[in-house]
Amino acid sequence: MNIMKYLSDIMLEVLKFFYMIGGHNYGLAIIWLTVAVNIALYPLTLSSLQQMAAMQRIQPRLAELQKKHKDEPQKLQKEMMDLYKSEGVNPLGGCLPVLLKLPFFLALFFALQSNEFMHLIGPGTSFLWIMDIAKPDPTYILGVGIGVTTWLTQKSMPASPGQPQLMMWVMPIFITFVSIPFAAGVQLYWVVSNLMGWAQQTYIMSQKVPKGKW
Repeated sequence: MNIMKYLSDIMLEVLKFFYMIGGHNYGLAIIWLTVAVNIALYPLTLSSLQQMAAMQRIQPRLAELQKKHKDEPQKLQKEMMDLYKSEGVNPLGGCLPVLLKLPFFLALFFALQSNEFMHLIGPGTSFLWIMDIAKPDPTYILGVGIGVTTWLTQKSMPASPGQPQLMMWVMPIFITFVSIPFAAGVQLYWVVSNLMGWAQQTYIMSQKVPKGKW
């Protein structure tokens, strides 16, 4: 059994738990499970954003070093490492926590598309306006919600130097169209996960990263 299948099976068992204690509705169970996973992985989100903000803060000094030692690659490497050390910055610190979070989110994503989940919920399981969470949302509300919350999530992150502003719009639009064929249960998870990410990132950038430090 591969690790992703193992994690997906765990997610399904946890989903059953939230179904039992959270109102006997799989739509609510998906929301509770998504919130719980995001809360559990909050320390990784905090670490990632703090390192991203730190990297953005030292970008002007890195640019100066690159200009000063453009013909001395070894000198440049040493000066950059010294700068990272003095500022307490890990160049990989912004992406490593995200990579560690990815298996858990993929496991939940795949669990909600699995045959086991479809068999678990059965046909015609409704939630709010959605008549069957095993099928795509026919109103496209959740699909559009995924695009909007993706944009909000991107806006709440520290901007990378030189990042094209066009990508801030292209990515949400692209993800909206990609997500439309997915089952409404998956779409619901995606929207809630994005909202949790946006809320956590907004809190971290306003409370955990001092103003003027990013």
